[in-house]
Amino acid sequence: MLSIVLTELQKIKRYHILLIGVIGMALSPILGLITQNVAIEEAKNPNFDLSALVDSTIWNNATVFMPIIFTLIGGYLINREYTDDTLKNVLVVPVSFPKLLTGKLTAIGILSLILGMYSFIITIIVGIFAGLPGLDIFTLTKGMFYMLGISICIYIAVLPIIAFCGRTPGFFMGGSVIAFVLGYCSMFFKSGLLRNIYPFLASFTVIGFDTTSYISAKSKASVPLGLASLGAMLLISAFIIAISKTPGEAKTKQKKNNISLRPAQRERIKTNRY
Repeated sequence: MLSIVLTELQKIKRYHILLIGVIGMALSPILGLITQNVAIEEAKNPNFDLSALVDSTIWNNATVFMPIIFTLIGGYLINREYTDDTLKNVLVVPVSFPKLLTGKLTAIGILSLILGMYSFIITIIVGIFAGLPGLDIFTLTKGMFYMLGISICIYIAVLPIIAFCGRTPGFFMGGSVIAFVLGYCSMFFKSGLLRNIYPFLASFTVIGFDTTSYISAKSKASVPLGLASLGAMLLISAFIIAISKTPGEAKTKQKKNNISLRPAQRERIKTNRY
C-alpha cells in the first residue's frame, strides 16, 4: 500500500491538472481581500486584519474551492488509469482494484493537506503585501490549525464522490460539478439537524471554526453530530471501495465463459435466445 501511495504522489507532480489546484487555492485569499474592499460600508468588517483574512480564506476554500479542486484532481488521477490504458498492466502485479483505489485516495488525502498548507502560506503572503495588521504567533498557529483541519475534513466530505466516480471512466468531471454544488449549498443551512449533519458544515464544527458571521447561524452546532457525519462519509467511502470491481470485469468473465463452451453448446444458447 505504501508503495502505491508514494508512486501516486510522484505521478501527481507530472500532471498539469495540479496547476488548477495551485491557482485555485491562491485565488481564495485574493477573493477574500477583494470582497472586503468592494463591499458597501455597512457590510465591511471594520476590524479586517490578517486573522480575518485567514478566516475568510478558510470559508471560501471549504465552500467553493476545495470541494471542486479535490474532486477534480482525485477523479483525474484515477481516470488516467483508464485513458492511458495502464490499468490492465497494474492489476497483473497483482494489485486488486479496491486496493489500487485505496492507495490513490490516500495519496489524494495527503495532497489535500499539502494544498491546505500552501493556501495558508499564500494567505499570509497576501495579507502582508496588503498591509494588514495582526501578524503574530497566535494568528499563525490558529490559522494553520484551522486550514489543515478544514482541508482533511472537506476531503472526507467529498471522498464518497471521488470513490464513486472513480469506478466509472470519464465520470470525474460530473463528480466535480456535484461537489461544487454541494459545497456551495453550505451557505443555506443555518439551523436545525441538517446544519449539524451536513458534511461540509460539519467540517467547520469539528475544527471549532465559528461560522456565525458567514451564515448567521441561529443555533450552536453539535460536535458529536459533526463527527458522526464525517464518520459516515468514511464508512460510505469504504463500502464503495469494497464493492468496486475492475471496469470491464463482467464482460471479461462473460467472454471467458463463452470461450469455454463447446460449439454445440453455444449454438443451443443462440437457438434458445431466438
